[in-house]
Amino acid sequence: MSASSVSEASDADQQQRILNILRMACAEAIRRPDFAERLQDMKQKFYVRDFDGIFLDPTNLSVYTAQYVPRRALCYYEIFSRPALQRILATSPTIYCLGAGSGSELVAISAASKCPPGAANASSSARPITIHSQDYTDWSPILTTLEDTIRYKWGIGARQVKYEFSLGNLLQISPDIEHNISSSKLVTAMFIFNELFSDKANAMNFVKTIVKCVAPGNFFLLVDSAGSFSSIQINGKSYMSYMFFDSLSKHFTPVISEDSTWFRHAPNLEYPLAVENMRYFIRLYHREAALLTEYELIRNEVKKMGGLIAEINEEELDALTQSMRAVEQKLALVYTVFRSSIYAHLSQQEASGQAQDPSSAFGEPFQTNCPPFD
Repeated sequence: MSASSVSEASDADQQQRILNILRMACAEAIRRPDFAERLQDMKQKFYVRDFDGIFLDPTNLSVYTAQYVPRRALCYYEIFSRPALQRILATSPTIYCLGAGSGSELVAISAASKCPPGAANASSSARPITIHSQDYTDWSPILTTLEDTIRYKWGIGARQVKYEFSLGNLLQISPDIEHNISSSKLVTAMFIFNELFSDKANAMNFVKTIVKCVAPGNFFLLVDSAGSFSSIQINGKSYMSYMFFDSLSKHFTPVISEDSTWFRHAPNLEYPLAVENMRYFIRLYHREAALLTEYELIRNEVKKMGGLIAEINEEELDALTQSMRAVEQKLALVYTVFRSSIYAHLSQQEASGQAQDPSSAFGEPFQTNCPPFD
C-alpha cells in the first residue's frame, strides 16, 4: 500500500471517529418525530436570513447540530490538521471560537489536538488546550453532551483539553468579549460573517473590535463559504468578507490565504443523515507585532519623559526658583554697591577738579541693562 493510500485510510478512519461522536451525541435529536419538519423550517429561515428565528428557538438547536455540524466538524478537522494550525495547538493555547455554540469547532479541535507536533505527552502538560465556545444563545446542553461523549470515547482528560462556554452578542460587543479576544492565542470566526452582516453597521464594529483586540503575536482564523452567500453588498458593490481583513495589511499578515478550497470527505462514511462536501475560503492572519511593539516603545519613552518632567516640576522647580530669587537679590545688592563706589570715586575727582564723563571711568562707554539707581 502506498504512503498516500495509508494517509487516505487514516483520514477516513479519523473522519468516521468524528461522525461516531456526533451520532452518539445527537441520537436523541435524530430520532425526533418532527426532525424533518424542523429542518425544513430552518432551511426556509436560512434562505431569508432569519437567523434569530432559527437560533433563538431552543427546540431547533439539537436538530441544527445533528444536521449541520457533521460536515463542518469534518472540514474544520482538516483545517486544524494543517501544519500552521498544528503549530499553534502545540503551544497549548486558549482558542476563542466566536459563534461556535453548535459544537463544530469543539469537536474538530478536540480531534486535531490528539496528536499535534511535540504534544506526545499532552496528558502530562502543565497547561491544557482551552477551547472557549461563544454564542449569543444558550448551547450549553448540546456542548456538554458533546464534551462528555468526546471524553468518554476518545479518553481526552481535563489536563489535555479544557472546555468553556460563554454567552455574548457579537453585534453588541461587551468588555468580556473584548477581554476574551485579547487574551486568546487564536480567535476563530468560522461561518458566522453572513449572520453578522445582516446588521452591517454593527458588523463593522465587530471588524474594528477584532483589529483592536487581537493581541500582537496572536492569530485570527476566518473561514466561510466561498460562494456568493458570503458576498456583502455595500453601496451597490459586492465584497467578500475576507476583503475587509485583507485590506488591513498593516495589522494582519496572512499565514494561510485561499479564496476557494473544496473539502471532500472520504467515501463510504456512516452517519444517519447525508453529509455534504463544502467549498470554503480561509484566512489565517498573524497580528503584526513589530510595528506595534516599536510604537509601544516610543509611547513608553514619551510617557517616561512626561513623568520625569512632572517630577521635576513638582519636586525641584520650587527649590530652583527659590535659589534663583536668592541669586537675584544678591546681584541687586552687588549692583547697588558697585554704583555707590563709582559715584564716590567721581565725587572725589570732582572735588579735586578732575571731573569727567562717568562712562569714561572705564575707558569705554559704560552700558548696563539694570534699572536706574535711586
